[in-house]
Amino acid sequence: MIIVFLGPPGSGKGTQAGILSREHHFRHFDAGSLLRTEVHSGSALGEEIAGYINEGRLVPINIIGRITHKFLAERQADRTMFDGFPRNLEQASLLTASLIELKQELSHVLYLHIDEDDLLQRIVNRRVCRSCKRIYNLVSNPPHENCSVTGMDCDLYQRDDDSEEVFGRRLRIYLEETVPILRYYEDAGKLRTIDADADIEDVSARIRDVLGMARNGQA
Repeated sequence: MIIVFLGPPGSGKGTQAGILSREHHFRHFDAGSLLRTEVHSGSALGEEIAGYINEGRLVPINIIGRITHKFLAERQADRTMFDGFPRNLEQASLLTASLIELKQELSHVLYLHIDEDDLLQRIVNRRVCRSCKRIYNLVSNPPHENCSVTGMDCDLYQRDDDSEEVFGRRLRIYLEETVPILRYYEDAGKLRTIDADADIEDVSARIRDVLGMARNGQA
């Protein structure tokens, strides 16, 4: 099973992807981590990637394509998910090309939908523990247990990109680049819209229903 998570910043993609990874053993595509792993491997591709990174340049789309293809080619029987990728139509086409070449099929594209006003409240109230990195929301999900690292109250802080101004810029980019992907996957019959304006467990249950999975890792 191969799935893609789509949704605006703050919709809960990372949280839900983490739950699927833990409970249902999905391999998680993280472009940044895969690029760094390739660099550390010392391969010819890794050296090419390092050249762009060291010069402060964006890694070209053709290299992202090679990394994506390599990821999909490994352990093809595994459950796989993409979170935050593809971000635009060019990347979506790239992913489709790799799937076709490897004779694999995208199962579902899960679009986590939430109203913009609710998104803003999620973002500006989001806090992260400095030690255990657990994410909380001061309104909907305040700290309810001690830090798993220090054993004391979580030391919360607000990320720089969680301000109202920064969120506005991120949302504009999302609307310009990512929304067209929704039409792309809707036309392909892959899009599944999930109402993400609910607590974490309710959203997880809705995702499990779409995927035909039971709770806590049972198929």
